[in-house]
Amino acid sequence: MPFGKKKVTRASKRPGRGKRTITATIDFDAVYKDVFKPAIDGIRLPEGGTLIARRADDDLMSGIISREMYRYIEYSRFAIADITSLGANVFLELGQRYRARESGTAVFRQTDATIPFDINQVRALPYEYAPRERALESRRLIRKVLTQSLEFNRIDSPVWDALKEQQTGTNVDDELRMADESIGRQDWTTAEQLLRKALKRQPANPLVHFRVGLMLRDQGRWDEAIASFASATRLLPGHADGHRELGIAQSLRFKGTQQPPDGIGELERAVALAPRDYDALASLGGAMNRAGRRREALAHYRKAAEVSLGHPYPLLNVMKLETELDGKPASGADREIQLKRAERFRRGQAEHQPPIDAPWSFFDLAEIQLYLGRPDESLRLVDEGLLCCSQRWQARTFRESLEGLTSALSSDSELWAGLRKMTERLRQAEPQLPA
Repeated sequence: MPFGKKKVTRASKRPGRGKRTITATIDFDAVYKDVFKPAIDGIRLPEGGTLIARRADDDLMSGIISREMYRYIEYSRFAIADITSLGANVFLELGQRYRARESGTAVFRQTDATIPFDINQVRALPYEYAPRERALESRRLIRKVLTQSLEFNRIDSPVWDALKEQQTGTNVDDELRMADESIGRQDWTTAEQLLRKALKRQPANPLVHFRVGLMLRDQGRWDEAIASFASATRLLPGHADGHRELGIAQSLRFKGTQQPPDGIGELERAVALAPRDYDALASLGGAMNRAGRRREALAHYRKAAEVSLGHPYPLLNVMKLETELDGKPASGADREIQLKRAERFRRGQAEHQPPIDAPWSFFDLAEIQLYLGRPDESLRLVDEGLLCCSQRWQARTFRESLEGLTSALSSDSELWAGLRKMTERLRQAEPQLPA
């Protein structure tokens, strides 16, 4: 940014009267001391420590200012450029920073400042330094931008982005998109290759670690998935989805053993970070259920069903636990409406080409049909779901969830008979699926 007081000239539009040129004198030293420095100082770094604002002319040290400035440009953990003045020095220094570092640079400008065409692909965030209320808002914006940029650590240098794209023929966003498409086709080999390439390119990006973890989770590779989710949460401690998926993976990996962790701690952290995340609430209910804490589990499932407005996952688990604890699931007009809403949600996913969230969309739909009194349709959907299973554990997980219901129901009930047929169909198919 400029030093001292500088005259800044910019164009201003007047309604119906065209443009006019305005020249104002801005005290950039005051902007630095009142806006940028207090916003920067004390921001916590993901790897530990805090940011300290530095400007080469502000240091009480011997030496040549330009040399100190170039060292800061090259080695600073983060750099901010204020392009308000359109000064040549600022753009020279910004270009040097972009060549030096692939990430850790943010561009700011005063709200009415012009953005030159040469960098109009770079996001230049607006700030104001007067009156004081606007300066305080600008401080909050700067802190938010720096905190999130440090956490996500994504490439923000157009120079590095262009060079990496030239070297690889693609970029990380393209690789993630193509990996999602491969996962949709259940082409796990291609998906893993793309995600590993993205991870190699951005090893400090928590979202890439998270996406790798999701891919490994979907294949039942629990130990590797746990390691990936743990990396994501270590790099980004406030990532609620990362804590949720880590807790789910831990809970499923060590299910039925005395070996910790049981996932409950991570899932409680996820709920604390995102109290209305129905998936985290329902997953916490699942972990508590596996730990034998049935009433607590039911409370979390009910809360998840309420927050999600009847999503099938927490709703069906509510019905399972009600049956196991009270001998039958709750019924009535309200429950039927919930089931039909869940049916519509899952049917849309199952009928999509390719099916979304298979085989679970088919399995949930099969269970819903049984509760609605359609046992033949339930068996047909079980068969459809089995065709989508890529691993034996998927069918086994669904079967085990249904077996808890049969043990709690009277053997002369229609629901019990339908459940027995479904579990037998799943049991017969399991040996034919990949281990």
